[in-house]
Amino acid sequence: MLLSDKVALITGAASGIGRATALLFAKEGAKVVAVDINEFSGRATVDAICEASGAATFAKVDVANEAQIDTAIQKAIDYYGRIDILHSNAAAYALGSAVEISEADWDYTLNVCLKASWRFARRVVPVMLANGGGTIVITASVQGMRGYSGHTAYQVAKGGLLSLTRSLAADFAPTIRVNAIVPGAVVTGLWDGISEAQREQISRMCPLQRNGTPEEIAQAALFLASEMSSYMTGSCLVVDGGLSSIIQPKWD
Repeated sequence: MLLSDKVALITGAASGIGRATALLFAKEGAKVVAVDINEFSGRATVDAICEASGAATFAKVDVANEAQIDTAIQKAIDYYGRIDILHSNAAAYALGSAVEISEADWDYTLNVCLKASWRFARRVVPVMLANGGGTIVITASVQGMRGYSGHTAYQVAKGGLLSLTRSLAADFAPTIRVNAIVPGAVVTGLWDGISEAQREQISRMCPLQRNGTPEEIAQAALFLASEMSSYMTGSCLVVDGGLSSIIQPKWD
């Protein structure tokens, strides 16, 4: 029970990495506040936790809306009295190069991926400081480290999250530890428009020759949220099957 008696607020908890993390954190003893704009799937996450004898509550939140973020944080405090862990994981995705993407899509992508993480941190950090400490885990991406055509706004947002991680870690150590997960190609709801053939092609870019699962990223989140990573802060933990580290030539 690595998170026994901890309270974890997880954004994007209705599906993908957020849902897998919520289920795992609850299994490890955390009380979970599942945050998502998708009420049906978000409540399904909470139901799954409760059916397994865990503790969880749902907060319907558009993370691009500052007032709703305040509501989610207050709900966590009202229900459980504290917040020990913040997993800032919600994401949005709009395709397009710098000259193709609309300003509306640019703004929404950065608001959901980057600005929301800052807004949550700005409000959760004082709560954690008052309680004597906490951990923040931010879901970034290898796209914040390497270029990938046609994904300008998403890459900018994810690169910003890596910088935000280091900045928060510097400002609030040693009381609060802040680290980022840097996933590679992980099959989540953001892949809904990607064909099976395209998914297979993406998997062949990776030295491990497969795409990752949300459950594998949740394990990394557990490591960073728990005392297993007690001597880590400001780190960006890459979990990408070797995608960003190894050149994988194809000779056939």
